[in-house]
Amino acid sequence: MNLGIIKRIGLTVVIVSVLFSLVLIVSMMLSESRGPSSMDMDKGQKIGGIFTRYQNQVYASVPSNGDYLIKDADANSFRLLDDNFRNRQFGIDKNHAYCGNLMVKDFNPSTAKSIGNDYFSDGKQTCYCASMSVNNKALSVISELNQRMLYGFGIGAKPQTYIYPFSKLEAGTAPYRAVLNTEVVTNGTLSYYRGEILPQANSESLRQIPELYNDGDIRKSISYLADGQHVYYKNTRLPLKDHSDLYAIVIDAQNQENYLIDPKQGMVYVNDIAFEKQHSPYRVLSLNGGHVYHALFLSKDGIFYFDTDKNKVLSIDHNPFNSAKFTEIAPLVFSDGRQILYMQTSEVWGGRRNPGLKSRSTNIYRLDEPAMGDWLKIGMVDHNFGSVWKNGANYYYFDQLGDNQLIGQTIYRITDHATVDLLLSPEVRTEEIRQLVRTDHMARVKSTELVNVKTSYSSTYNWLIWGIVFLFVGVQLFLWILRKLGFNPKPFNIKDKRLIVNNLWARSYALSDIKTIVFSIETAARQKGYTGRFQIQTKDGKRSRKYMFATQMRLSADSRQELESYITDLQNMLKKYQVNSVLSAAL
Repeated sequence: MNLGIIKRIGLTVVIVSVLFSLVLIVSMMLSESRGPSSMDMDKGQKIGGIFTRYQNQVYASVPSNGDYLIKDADANSFRLLDDNFRNRQFGIDKNHAYCGNLMVKDFNPSTAKSIGNDYFSDGKQTCYCASMSVNNKALSVISELNQRMLYGFGIGAKPQTYIYPFSKLEAGTAPYRAVLNTEVVTNGTLSYYRGEILPQANSESLRQIPELYNDGDIRKSISYLADGQHVYYKNTRLPLKDHSDLYAIVIDAQNQENYLIDPKQGMVYVNDIAFEKQHSPYRVLSLNGGHVYHALFLSKDGIFYFDTDKNKVLSIDHNPFNSAKFTEIAPLVFSDGRQILYMQTSEVWGGRRNPGLKSRSTNIYRLDEPAMGDWLKIGMVDHNFGSVWKNGANYYYFDQLGDNQLIGQTIYRITDHATVDLLLSPEVRTEEIRQLVRTDHMARVKSTELVNVKTSYSSTYNWLIWGIVFLFVGVQLFLWILRKLGFNPKPFNIKDKRLIVNNLWARSYALSDIKTIVFSIETAARQKGYTGRFQIQTKDGKRSRKYMFATQMRLSADSRQELESYITDLQNMLKKYQVNSVLSAAL
Protein backbone atom coordinates (compact mmCIF):
# COMPACT_ATOMS: atom_id res chain seq x y z
CA MET A 1 0.00 0.00 0.00
CA ASN A 2 1.25 3.48 -0.88
CA LEU A 3 2.89 5.26 2.07
CA GLY A 4 0.90 8.41 1.34
CA ILE A 5 -2.39 6.49 1.54
CA ILE A 6 -1.34 5.00 4.88
CA LYS A 7 -0.56 8.46 6.22
CA ARG A 8 -3.92 9.81 5.04
CA ILE A 9 -5.76 6.88 6.63
CA GLY A 10 -3.85 7.37 9.88
CA LEU A 11 -4.54 11.08 9.83
CA THR A 12 -8.25 10.45 9.20
CA VAL A 13 -8.44 8.01 12.11
CA VAL A 14 -6.77 10.52 14.43
CA ILE A 15 -9.06 13.36 13.33
CA VAL A 16 -12.21 11.25 13.67
CA SER A 17 -11.14 9.98 17.10
CA VAL A 18 -10.37 13.44 18.40
CA LEU A 19 -13.58 14.90 16.97
CA PHE A 20 -15.62 12.11 18.56
CA SER A 21 -13.89 12.71 21.90
CA LEU A 22 -14.59 16.44 21.70
CA VAL A 23 -18.24 15.87 20.79
CA LEU A 24 -18.56 13.36 23.64
CA ILE A 25 -17.05 15.74 26.20
CA VAL A 26 -19.20 18.67 25.08
CA SER A 27 -22.36 16.55 25.11
CA MET A 28 -21.58 15.23 28.59
CA MET A 29 -21.12 18.76 29.87
CA LEU A 30 -24.34 19.92 28.23
CA SER A 31 -26.30 16.92 29.56
CA GLU A 32 -25.43 17.88 33.13
CA SER A 33 -27.10 21.27 32.68
CA ARG A 34 -30.29 20.03 31.00
CA GLY A 35 -33.58 19.73 32.80
CA PRO A 36 -34.60 21.38 36.06
CA SER A 37 -32.00 21.39 38.83
CA SER A 38 -32.59 20.02 42.31
CA MET A 39 -33.13 23.60 43.49
CA ASP A 40 -35.77 24.05 40.81
CA MET A 41 -37.50 20.84 41.87
CA ASP A 42 -37.55 22.06 45.46
CA LYS A 43 -39.69 24.96 44.27
CA GLY A 44 -42.18 22.57 42.64
CA GLN A 45 -45.33 21.15 44.19
CA LYS A 46 -44.84 17.81 45.95
CA ILE A 47 -47.51 15.41 44.72
CA GLY A 48 -46.36 12.68 47.09
CA GLY A 49 -43.94 9.77 47.01
CA ILE A 50 -41.34 10.30 44.30
CA PHE A 51 -43.48 12.67 42.21
CA THR A 52 -43.29 16.46 41.84
CA ARG A 53 -45.34 18.88 39.75
CA TYR A 54 -43.09 21.57 38.23
CA GLN A 55 -44.12 24.13 35.57
CA ASN A 56 -47.32 22.15 34.89
CA GLN A 57 -45.36 18.97 34.20
CA VAL A 58 -44.84 15.87 36.34
CA TYR A 59 -41.39 14.59 37.29
CA ALA A 60 -40.39 11.34 38.97
CA SER A 61 -37.32 11.09 41.19
CA VAL A 62 -35.21 8.05 40.28
CA PRO A 63 -32.48 7.75 42.94
CA SER A 64 -28.91 7.71 41.60
CA ASN A 65 -29.84 9.63 38.43
CA GLY A 66 -32.08 12.54 39.39
CA ASP A 67 -35.50 13.57 38.13
CA TYR A 68 -37.18 12.38 34.94
CA LEU A 69 -39.96 14.11 33.06
CA ILE A 70 -43.09 11.95 32.61
CA LYS A 71 -44.08 13.18 29.15
CA ASP A 72 -47.51 11.58 28.95
CA ALA A 73 -48.66 12.49 32.45
CA ASP A 74 -51.64 14.77 32.97
CA ALA A 75 -50.36 17.25 35.54
CA ASN A 76 -53.80 18.26 36.83
CA SER A 77 -55.11 14.75 37.61
CA PHE A 78 -51.84 13.05 38.55
CA ARG A 79 -51.70 11.54 42.06
CA LEU A 80 -50.26 8.68 44.07
CA LEU A 81 -52.22 5.45 43.97
CA ASP A 82 -52.31 5.44 47.79
CA ASP A 83 -50.36 6.75 50.78
CA ASN A 84 -48.49 3.50 51.58
CA PHE A 85 -44.75 4.22 51.66
CA ARG A 86 -43.94 1.06 49.67
CA ASN A 87 -46.20 2.34 46.88
CA ARG A 88 -44.54 5.75 46.60
CA GLN A 89 -43.21 4.88 43.12
CA PHE A 90 -46.64 4.10 41.58
CA GLY A 91 -48.71 7.00 40.26
CA ILE A 92 -51.88 7.41 38.21
CA ASP A 93 -53.70 10.13 36.29
CA LYS A 94 -57.02 10.12 34.47
CA ASN A 95 -55.50 8.27 31.52
CA HIS A 96 -52.64 6.03 32.62
CA ALA A 97 -50.71 4.37 35.44
CA TYR A 98 -46.97 4.91 35.97
CA CYS A 99 -44.14 2.91 37.50
CA GLY A 100 -41.60 5.57 38.34
CA ASN A 101 -41.32 7.72 35.22
CA LEU A 102 -42.45 4.96 32.84
CA MET A 103 -46.03 4.48 31.70
CA VAL A 104 -47.70 1.12 32.36
CA LYS A 105 -49.39 0.34 29.04
CA ASP A 106 -53.02 -0.87 28.93
CA PHE A 107 -53.41 -0.53 32.71
CA ASN A 108 -56.71 0.96 33.89
CA PRO A 109 -55.97 3.75 36.40
CA SER A 110 -59.58 3.96 37.59
CA THR A 111 -59.53 0.38 38.93
CA ALA A 112 -55.85 0.21 39.91
CA LYS A 113 -54.98 -0.95 43.42
CA SER A 114 -52.04 -2.30 45.38
CA ILE A 115 -52.14 -5.97 46.36
CA GLY A 116 -48.95 -5.72 48.46
CA ASN A 117 -45.28 -6.68 48.16
CA ASP A 118 -44.74 -4.13 45.29
CA TYR A 119 -47.46 -5.66 43.07
CA PHE A 120 -50.42 -3.80 41.53
CA SER A 121 -53.59 -4.85 39.74
CA ASP A 122 -56.40 -3.22 37.76
CA GLY A 123 -58.63 -6.29 38.05
CA LYS A 124 -57.50 -7.70 34.73
CA GLN A 125 -53.73 -7.24 34.73
CA THR A 126 -51.17 -7.58 37.50
CA CYS A 127 -47.74 -5.97 37.41
CA TYR A 128 -44.66 -5.72 39.58
CA CYS A 129 -43.19 -2.26 40.25
CA ALA A 130 -40.26 -2.31 42.67
CA SER A 131 -40.17 0.31 45.41
CA MET A 132 -36.38 0.74 45.06
CA SER A 133 -34.51 1.85 41.94
CA VAL A 134 -31.65 -0.23 40.50
CA ASN A 135 -29.07 0.09 37.76
CA ASN A 136 -30.64 -0.50 34.35
CA LYS A 137 -28.74 -3.58 33.16
CA ALA A 138 -30.59 -3.54 29.84
CA LEU A 139 -28.83 -0.29 28.93
CA SER A 140 -25.37 -1.05 27.55
CA VAL A 141 -22.44 1.33 27.96
CA ILE A 142 -22.48 2.15 24.23
CA SER A 143 -26.22 2.80 24.27
CA GLU A 144 -25.89 5.00 27.35
CA LEU A 145 -23.11 7.08 25.75
CA ASN A 146 -25.14 7.45 22.55
CA GLN A 147 -28.28 8.48 24.45
CA ARG A 148 -26.33 10.86 26.68
CA MET A 149 -24.82 12.54 23.64
CA LEU A 150 -28.23 12.99 22.03
CA TYR A 151 -29.68 14.26 25.31
CA GLY A 152 -26.79 16.69 25.73
CA PHE A 153 -27.49 18.25 22.33
CA GLY A 154 -31.22 18.37 23.01
CA ILE A 155 -32.27 15.80 20.39
CA GLY A 156 -32.99 12.86 22.67
CA ALA A 157 -34.44 11.88 26.04
CA LYS A 158 -32.46 11.53 29.25
CA PRO A 159 -30.93 8.01 29.33
CA GLN A 160 -32.67 5.64 31.74
CA THR A 161 -29.54 4.57 33.64
CA TYR A 162 -31.56 3.70 36.73
CA ILE A 163 -35.09 2.30 36.82
CA TYR A 164 -37.75 0.98 39.11
CA PRO A 165 -37.81 -2.68 37.98
CA PHE A 166 -41.10 -3.46 36.25
CA SER A 167 -42.75 -6.53 34.74
CA LYS A 168 -46.22 -7.82 33.93
CA LEU A 169 -47.46 -11.15 35.28
CA GLU A 170 -49.14 -13.87 33.28
CA ALA A 171 -52.91 -13.72 33.69
CA GLY A 172 -54.75 -16.66 35.22
CA THR A 173 -58.23 -17.69 36.24
CA ALA A 174 -57.66 -16.61 39.84
CA PRO A 175 -56.41 -13.21 41.04
CA TYR A 176 -52.92 -12.81 42.46
CA ARG A 177 -52.45 -12.29 46.18
CA ALA A 178 -49.37 -11.28 48.19
CA VAL A 179 -47.79 -14.00 50.32
CA LEU A 180 -44.80 -14.07 52.69
CA ASN A 181 -42.93 -11.03 53.97
CA THR A 182 -40.99 -10.42 50.77
CA GLU A 183 -41.73 -9.63 47.13
CA VAL A 184 -43.79 -12.75 46.35
CA VAL A 185 -47.30 -13.17 44.93
CA THR A 186 -49.24 -16.21 43.76
CA ASN A 187 -52.56 -17.01 42.11
CA GLY A 188 -52.49 -20.59 43.35
CA THR A 189 -50.93 -21.86 40.12
CA LEU A 190 -48.08 -19.47 39.38
CA SER A 191 -45.80 -17.79 41.89
CA TYR A 192 -43.55 -14.79 41.27
CA TYR A 193 -40.59 -13.31 43.11
CA ARG A 194 -39.71 -9.71 42.23
CA GLY A 195 -41.80 -9.96 39.08
CA GLU A 196 -40.16 -13.13 37.77
CA ILE A 197 -41.54 -16.66 37.86
CA LEU A 198 -40.54 -19.09 40.61
CA PRO A 199 -40.14 -22.25 38.52
CA GLN A 200 -42.24 -25.23 39.67
CA ALA A 201 -42.98 -23.63 43.03
CA ASN A 202 -45.76 -25.03 45.22
CA SER A 203 -47.58 -21.87 46.19
CA GLU A 204 -49.41 -23.47 49.13
CA SER A 205 -46.21 -24.43 50.98
CA LEU A 206 -43.89 -21.53 50.08
CA ARG A 207 -41.85 -20.31 53.03
CA GLN A 208 -38.93 -18.02 53.82
CA ILE A 209 -35.92 -19.91 55.13
CA PRO A 210 -34.83 -18.78 58.63
CA GLU A 211 -31.80 -16.50 58.79
CA LEU A 212 -29.32 -16.51 61.69
CA TYR A 213 -27.58 -13.34 62.94
CA ASN A 214 -24.44 -13.03 65.05
CA ASP A 215 -26.44 -12.03 68.14
CA GLY A 216 -28.48 -15.24 67.92
CA ASP A 217 -31.52 -13.50 66.47
CA ILE A 218 -33.42 -15.50 63.84
CA ARG A 219 -35.41 -13.74 61.14
CA LYS A 220 -36.86 -14.70 57.77
CA SER A 221 -34.62 -14.52 54.72
CA ILE A 222 -35.79 -12.29 51.89
CA SER A 223 -33.54 -14.07 49.37
CA TYR A 224 -33.80 -17.80 50.18
CA LEU A 225 -37.21 -19.47 49.73
CA ALA A 226 -38.44 -23.08 49.83
CA ASP A 227 -41.70 -24.94 49.18
CA GLY A 228 -41.20 -28.33 50.84
CA GLN A 229 -39.53 -29.78 47.76
CA HIS A 230 -37.51 -27.04 46.08
CA VAL A 231 -35.11 -24.42 47.38
CA TYR A 232 -34.66 -21.05 45.67
CA TYR A 233 -32.16 -18.25 45.74
CA LYS A 234 -34.40 -15.44 44.54
CA ASN A 235 -35.72 -16.93 41.25
CA THR A 236 -33.02 -19.58 40.81
CA ARG A 237 -33.70 -23.17 41.87
CA LEU A 238 -30.80 -24.63 43.85
CA PRO A 239 -29.67 -28.27 43.44
CA LEU A 240 -30.89 -29.49 46.83
CA LYS A 241 -34.10 -30.68 48.43
CA ASP A 242 -35.91 -28.64 51.05
CA HIS A 243 -35.74 -29.75 54.68
CA SER A 244 -36.42 -28.09 58.01
CA ASP A 245 -32.74 -27.78 59.05
CA LEU A 246 -31.79 -25.37 56.26
CA TYR A 247 -30.89 -21.87 57.38
CA ALA A 248 -29.26 -18.73 56.01
CA ILE A 249 -26.59 -16.72 57.80
CA VAL A 250 -25.77 -13.04 57.93
CA ILE A 251 -22.17 -11.93 58.40
CA ASP A 252 -22.46 -8.82 60.57
CA ALA A 253 -21.40 -5.61 58.77
CA GLN A 254 -20.93 -7.55 55.51
CA ASN A 255 -23.98 -6.99 53.30
CA GLN A 256 -22.60 -7.98 49.92
CA GLU A 257 -23.38 -11.72 49.73
CA ASN A 258 -26.02 -14.17 50.93
CA TYR A 259 -25.14 -17.56 52.43
CA LEU A 260 -27.25 -20.71 52.86
CA ILE A 261 -26.20 -23.55 55.14
CA ASP A 262 -27.26 -27.18 54.61
CA PRO A 263 -26.14 -28.89 57.86
CA LYS A 264 -27.29 -32.34 56.73
CA GLN A 265 -24.88 -32.33 53.82
CA GLY A 266 -22.34 -29.99 55.39
CA MET A 267 -22.75 -27.75 52.35
CA VAL A 268 -22.63 -23.98 51.85
CA TYR A 269 -24.17 -21.87 49.09
CA VAL A 270 -23.10 -18.30 48.43
CA ASN A 271 -25.96 -16.62 46.58
CA ASP A 272 -26.76 -19.41 44.06
CA ILE A 273 -23.21 -20.83 43.90
CA ALA A 274 -22.50 -24.12 45.68
CA PHE A 275 -19.20 -24.77 47.42
CA GLU A 276 -17.47 -27.92 46.13
CA LYS A 277 -19.05 -31.06 47.56
CA GLN A 278 -15.74 -32.95 47.78
CA HIS A 279 -14.41 -30.61 50.50
CA SER A 280 -17.50 -30.78 52.74
CA PRO A 281 -18.43 -30.57 55.52
CA TYR A 282 -17.91 -26.83 55.93
CA ARG A 283 -18.51 -24.62 58.94
CA VAL A 284 -18.47 -20.85 59.14
CA LEU A 285 -15.60 -19.49 61.20
CA SER A 286 -17.50 -16.47 62.56
CA LEU A 287 -20.70 -14.50 61.96
CA ASN A 288 -18.96 -11.32 63.12
CA GLY A 289 -17.78 -8.96 60.41
CA GLY A 290 -16.28 -5.88 62.03
CA HIS A 291 -12.70 -6.71 61.01
CA VAL A 292 -13.13 -8.95 57.95
CA TYR A 293 -13.61 -8.51 54.22
CA HIS A 294 -14.39 -12.19 53.60
CA ALA A 295 -16.64 -14.76 55.26
CA LEU A 296 -14.37 -17.73 55.95
CA PHE A 297 -15.52 -21.34 55.99
CA LEU A 298 -13.39 -24.11 57.49
CA SER A 299 -12.96 -27.55 56.00
CA LYS A 300 -10.62 -30.47 56.55
CA ASP A 301 -9.01 -29.40 53.25
CA GLY A 302 -8.41 -25.75 54.11
CA ILE A 303 -10.17 -22.40 54.32
CA PHE A 304 -12.76 -21.48 51.67
CA TYR A 305 -14.12 -18.06 50.75
CA PHE A 306 -15.98 -16.24 48.00
CA ASP A 307 -13.94 -13.85 45.84
CA THR A 308 -16.28 -11.05 44.76
CA ASP A 309 -13.98 -9.86 41.98
CA LYS A 310 -13.66 -13.32 40.38
CA ASN A 311 -17.21 -14.36 41.37
CA LYS A 312 -16.09 -17.79 42.46
CA VAL A 313 -15.26 -19.80 45.57
CA LEU A 314 -11.53 -20.02 46.27
CA SER A 315 -9.51 -21.81 48.93
CA ILE A 316 -6.31 -21.73 50.96
CA ASP A 317 -4.81 -25.07 51.96
CA HIS A 318 -3.47 -23.99 55.34
CA ASN A 319 -6.07 -24.11 58.12
CA PRO A 320 -4.54 -23.25 61.51
CA PHE A 321 -7.83 -24.10 63.24
CA ASN A 322 -7.41 -27.79 62.39
CA SER A 323 -4.54 -28.14 64.86
CA ALA A 324 -6.73 -27.80 67.98
CA LYS A 325 -10.25 -27.05 69.17
CA PHE A 326 -10.70 -23.30 69.11
CA THR A 327 -13.56 -21.35 70.66
CA GLU A 328 -14.59 -17.82 69.69
CA ILE A 329 -14.19 -16.10 73.07
CA ALA A 330 -14.95 -12.66 71.60
CA PRO A 331 -15.94 -11.52 68.09
CA LEU A 332 -13.17 -12.67 65.71
CA VAL A 333 -10.92 -13.74 68.64
CA PHE A 334 -10.36 -17.48 69.16
CA SER A 335 -8.64 -19.49 71.89
CA ASP A 336 -7.71 -23.16 72.35
CA GLY A 337 -6.58 -22.57 75.94
CA ARG A 338 -2.94 -22.15 74.92
CA GLN A 339 -2.88 -19.58 72.12
CA ILE A 340 -5.00 -16.78 70.69
CA LEU A 341 -5.82 -16.48 66.97
CA TYR A 342 -7.69 -13.49 65.63
CA MET A 343 -8.91 -12.01 62.35
CA GLN A 344 -8.04 -8.60 60.98
CA THR A 345 -8.13 -6.74 57.67
CA SER A 346 -5.53 -5.00 55.54
CA GLU A 347 -5.57 -3.04 52.30
CA VAL A 348 -2.99 -2.24 49.62
CA TRP A 349 -3.25 1.07 47.80
CA GLY A 350 -1.22 2.18 44.79
CA GLY A 351 1.19 5.10 44.68
CA ARG A 352 1.19 8.28 42.64
CA ARG A 353 2.00 6.53 39.36
CA ASN A 354 -0.44 3.70 39.94
CA PRO A 355 -3.15 4.97 42.31
CA GLY A 356 -6.29 3.25 43.52
CA LEU A 357 -7.23 0.29 45.70
CA LYS A 358 -5.18 -2.76 44.69
CA SER A 359 -6.33 -5.42 47.14
CA ARG A 360 -8.24 -6.16 50.33
CA SER A 361 -7.26 -8.96 52.67
CA THR A 362 -8.71 -10.80 55.62
CA ASN A 363 -5.82 -12.04 57.73
CA ILE A 364 -5.57 -14.60 60.53
CA TYR A 365 -2.95 -13.72 63.13
CA ARG A 366 -1.48 -15.50 66.12
CA LEU A 367 -1.11 -13.27 69.17
CA ASP A 368 2.53 -13.30 70.27
CA GLU A 369 2.13 -11.34 73.50
CA PRO A 370 3.51 -13.03 76.65
CA ALA A 371 0.62 -15.10 78.05
CA MET A 372 0.24 -16.44 81.57
CA GLY A 373 -2.61 -18.87 82.22
CA ASP A 374 -6.24 -18.24 81.34
CA TRP A 375 -7.71 -15.12 79.79
CA LEU A 376 -10.13 -13.31 82.08
CA LYS A 377 -12.92 -11.12 80.71
CA ILE A 378 -13.12 -7.97 82.85
CA GLY A 379 -16.20 -6.45 81.24
CA MET A 380 -17.94 -5.08 78.16
CA VAL A 381 -17.33 -1.62 76.79
CA ASP A 382 -20.60 0.29 76.74
CA HIS A 383 -22.88 -0.19 73.68
CA ASN A 384 -20.96 -3.41 72.84
CA PHE A 385 -18.13 -1.37 71.34
CA GLY A 386 -15.73 -4.05 72.55
CA SER A 387 -14.54 -5.83 75.69
CA VAL A 388 -11.68 -5.59 78.18
CA TRP A 389 -9.65 -8.71 79.01
CA LYS A 390 -6.80 -9.50 81.37
CA ASN A 391 -3.95 -11.97 81.06
CA GLY A 392 -1.38 -11.98 83.82
CA ALA A 393 -0.65 -8.35 84.64
CA ASN A 394 -1.63 -7.05 81.20
CA TYR A 395 -4.97 -5.69 80.00
CA TYR A 396 -6.26 -5.90 76.44
CA TYR A 397 -9.05 -4.36 74.43
CA PHE A 398 -10.90 -6.66 71.97
CA ASP A 399 -12.63 -4.39 69.46
CA GLN A 400 -16.11 -4.85 67.96
CA LEU A 401 -16.51 -1.45 66.29
CA GLY A 402 -14.52 -2.44 63.22
CA ASP A 403 -12.84 -0.76 60.30
CA ASN A 404 -15.93 1.26 59.39
CA GLN A 405 -15.52 3.13 62.68
CA LEU A 406 -11.81 3.74 61.97
CA ILE A 407 -10.57 1.20 64.53
CA GLY A 408 -7.92 -0.61 62.53
CA GLN A 409 -6.88 -3.41 64.91
CA THR A 410 -8.90 -6.23 66.44
CA ILE A 411 -6.75 -6.42 69.60
CA TYR A 412 -4.94 -3.62 71.45
CA ARG A 413 -2.78 -3.81 74.56
CA ILE A 414 -3.93 -1.27 77.17
CA THR A 415 -0.94 0.65 78.53
CA ASP A 416 -2.35 2.09 81.79
CA HIS A 417 -5.09 1.49 84.39
CA ALA A 418 -6.75 4.85 83.68
CA THR A 419 -7.57 3.61 80.18
CA VAL A 420 -9.12 0.44 81.63
CA ASP A 421 -11.33 2.61 83.84
CA LEU A 422 -12.33 4.85 80.95
CA LEU A 423 -13.26 1.91 78.70
CA LEU A 424 -15.41 0.37 81.42
CA SER A 425 -17.12 3.64 82.32
CA PRO A 426 -20.73 4.16 81.19
CA GLU A 427 -21.41 6.20 78.08
CA VAL A 428 -17.88 6.01 76.67
CA ARG A 429 -17.89 7.48 73.17
CA THR A 430 -16.46 6.08 69.95
CA GLU A 431 -14.27 9.14 69.46
CA GLU A 432 -12.75 8.59 72.91
CA ILE A 433 -11.71 5.09 71.85
CA ARG A 434 -10.15 6.45 68.66
CA GLN A 435 -8.31 9.03 70.73
CA LEU A 436 -6.93 6.31 73.00
CA VAL A 437 -5.51 4.57 69.92
CA ARG A 438 -4.02 7.79 68.53
CA THR A 439 -2.34 8.65 71.81
CA ASP A 440 -0.93 5.12 72.33
CA HIS A 441 -2.98 4.46 75.45
CA MET A 442 -3.96 1.39 73.46
CA ALA A 443 -0.98 -0.03 71.62
CA ARG A 444 -0.64 -2.52 68.80
CA VAL A 445 0.11 -6.06 69.88
CA LYS A 446 2.87 -8.38 68.74
CA SER A 447 1.59 -10.98 66.30
CA THR A 448 2.43 -13.34 63.45
CA GLU A 449 0.40 -13.58 60.26
CA LEU A 450 -0.70 -17.17 59.57
CA VAL A 451 -3.18 -16.78 56.71
CA ASN A 452 -3.78 -14.09 54.11
CA VAL A 453 -7.07 -14.24 52.18
CA LYS A 454 -6.81 -11.63 49.46
CA THR A 455 -9.05 -10.21 46.75
CA SER A 456 -7.14 -8.22 44.16
CA TYR A 457 -8.78 -5.53 42.08
CA SER A 458 -8.09 -4.58 38.50
CA SER A 459 -7.56 -0.85 38.35
CA THR A 460 -9.64 1.18 35.92
CA TYR A 461 -8.04 4.36 37.27
CA ASN A 462 -4.90 3.80 35.18
CA TRP A 463 -6.96 3.55 32.00
CA LEU A 464 -8.71 6.78 32.93
CA ILE A 465 -5.38 8.59 33.36
CA TRP A 466 -4.00 7.23 30.08
CA GLY A 467 -7.27 8.09 28.37
CA ILE A 468 -6.95 11.70 29.51
CA VAL A 469 -3.32 11.79 28.37
CA PHE A 470 -4.12 10.36 24.93
CA LEU A 471 -7.07 12.73 24.56
CA PHE A 472 -4.87 15.72 25.44
CA VAL A 473 -2.16 14.64 22.98
CA GLY A 474 -4.79 13.88 20.34
CA VAL A 475 -6.41 17.30 20.70
CA GLN A 476 -3.02 18.99 20.48
CA LEU A 477 -2.19 16.98 17.35
CA PHE A 478 -5.56 17.76 15.80
CA LEU A 479 -5.20 21.49 16.42
CA TRP A 480 -1.64 21.42 15.04
CA ILE A 481 -2.88 19.74 11.85
CA LEU A 482 -5.62 22.34 11.44
CA ARG A 483 -3.10 25.13 11.84
CA LYS A 484 -0.81 23.53 9.26
CA LEU A 485 -3.74 23.33 6.85
CA GLY A 486 -4.41 27.02 7.42
CA PHE A 487 -7.69 26.46 9.24
CA ASN A 488 -7.90 29.07 11.97
CA PRO A 489 -11.40 30.63 12.14
CA LYS A 490 -11.71 34.21 13.35
CA PRO A 491 -13.98 35.07 16.30
CA PHE A 492 -16.49 36.55 13.83
CA ASN A 493 -17.17 36.83 10.11
CA ILE A 494 -18.94 39.49 8.08
CA LYS A 495 -21.33 38.34 5.38
CA ASP A 496 -24.36 39.90 3.70
CA LYS A 497 -23.98 43.05 5.82
CA ARG A 498 -24.20 41.06 9.05
CA LEU A 499 -21.56 40.25 11.69
CA ILE A 500 -21.77 36.55 12.57
CA VAL A 501 -20.20 35.42 15.86
CA ASN A 502 -18.40 32.10 15.48
CA ASN A 503 -19.49 30.11 18.54
CA LEU A 504 -22.04 27.46 19.52
CA TRP A 505 -24.87 30.02 19.58
CA ALA A 506 -23.99 31.50 16.13
CA ARG A 507 -25.49 34.93 16.97
CA SER A 508 -25.51 37.54 14.21
CA TYR A 509 -25.94 41.32 14.16
CA ALA A 510 -26.80 43.72 11.34
CA LEU A 511 -23.83 46.04 10.72
CA SER A 512 -26.20 49.01 10.67
CA ASP A 513 -27.30 48.20 14.25
CA ILE A 514 -23.77 48.06 15.72
CA LYS A 515 -22.57 51.16 17.59
CA THR A 516 -19.13 49.83 18.54
CA ILE A 517 -17.22 46.64 19.32
CA VAL A 518 -15.14 46.73 22.50
CA PHE A 519 -12.06 44.47 22.61
CA SER A 520 -10.17 43.67 25.82
CA ILE A 521 -7.27 41.55 27.00
CA GLU A 522 -7.62 39.66 30.29
CA THR A 523 -5.45 37.33 32.34
CA ALA A 524 -6.27 33.72 31.45
CA ALA A 525 -7.94 31.58 34.10
CA ARG A 526 -5.99 28.61 35.53
CA GLN A 527 -3.01 29.01 33.19
CA LYS A 528 -0.24 31.46 32.38
CA GLY A 529 -1.00 33.98 29.62
CA TYR A 530 -3.92 36.05 28.34
CA THR A 531 -7.23 35.65 26.57
CA GLY A 532 -9.12 38.02 24.30
CA ARG A 533 -12.74 39.12 24.67
CA PHE A 534 -15.08 41.29 22.67
CA GLN A 535 -18.52 42.75 23.36
CA ILE A 536 -20.94 44.22 20.82
CA GLN A 537 -22.74 47.44 21.76
CA THR A 538 -25.76 48.20 19.59
CA LYS A 539 -27.29 51.58 18.83
CA ASP A 540 -30.36 50.84 20.95
CA GLY A 541 -28.16 50.71 24.07
CA LYS A 542 -28.00 46.94 24.44
CA ARG A 543 -24.83 44.94 25.03
CA SER A 544 -24.03 41.40 23.97
CA ARG A 545 -22.47 38.76 26.20
CA LYS A 546 -18.68 38.90 26.40
CA TYR A 547 -17.30 36.54 23.75
CA MET A 548 -13.91 34.93 24.33
CA PHE A 549 -11.37 34.30 21.56
CA ALA A 550 -7.73 33.31 20.96
CA THR A 551 -5.26 34.03 18.19
CA GLN A 552 -4.82 30.34 17.31
CA MET A 553 -6.50 26.98 17.82
CA ARG A 554 -4.39 25.61 20.67
CA LEU A 555 -4.75 24.66 24.32
CA SER A 556 -2.22 27.14 25.70
CA ALA A 557 -3.03 30.81 26.31
CA ASP A 558 -1.76 33.69 24.17
CA SER A 559 0.79 36.31 25.10
CA ARG A 560 -0.31 39.96 25.40
CA GLN A 561 1.73 40.91 22.31
CA GLU A 562 0.06 38.17 20.23
CA LEU A 563 -3.40 39.35 21.22
CA GLU A 564 -2.63 43.03 20.62
CA SER A 565 -1.40 42.25 17.09
CA TYR A 566 -4.41 39.98 16.39
CA ILE A 567 -6.91 42.57 17.65
CA THR A 568 -5.29 45.18 15.38
CA ASP A 569 -5.95 42.89 12.38
CA LEU A 570 -9.57 42.43 13.48
CA GLN A 571 -10.04 46.21 13.86
CA ASN A 572 -8.61 46.79 10.36
CA MET A 573 -11.14 44.28 8.98
CA LEU A 574 -13.99 46.11 10.78
CA LYS A 575 -12.82 49.46 9.36
CA LYS A 576 -13.39 48.15 5.84
CA TYR A 577 -17.07 47.72 6.74
CA GLN A 578 -17.17 51.05 8.62
CA VAL A 579 -17.75 49.39 11.99
CA ASN A 580 -16.32 51.27 14.95
CA SER A 581 -14.17 49.39 17.49
CA VAL A 582 -11.95 50.15 20.50
CA LEU A 583 -9.40 48.27 22.60
CA SER A 584 -10.23 48.66 26.27
CA ALA A 585 -7.82 47.97 29.14
CA ALA A 586 -10.32 45.43 30.54
CA LEU A 587 -14.03 44.71 30.36
